[in-house]
Amino acid sequence: MKIVSSISLLALLLLSCDKKTDLESQIIIKVNSVDQQTKQLRVNMFDTVIIKEEGNGYLTKTFSKVGEYTTESTGVVKVKIDPSRICDISVSGLNIYGGDMYYPGHLKDGQVINIEVKTLNNN
Repeated sequence: MKIVSSISLLALLLLSCDKKTDLESQIIIKVNSVDQQTKQLRVNMFDTVIIKEEGNGYLTKTFSKVGEYTTESTGVVKVKIDPSRICDISVSGLNIYGGDMYYPGHLKDGQVINIEVKTLNNN
């Protein structure tokens, strides 16, 4: 019995060695902050881009924050994500908010994502 369990443990370890590490499986995407009304990039606004990935949850999905980035003066930021998980990308700034969710297989390396942001009214 000990031999069978030792062999199965060894086989499990060998099979798990072929998988890519988290860093190897990550891709780089470019996130654009776009104004919903004008459809133009939000230049010189330095919006905050928050990336959350699906975590382990029981009965409900949980999302853990992977990173928080600030857009460059061009309204763009490059980020690394794991394409094998559900990814929630949100953009916020002074009186604006927007976001979208991407499922595994939808994001490719080098892809450009446009996140439209809406102005929040203080009414």
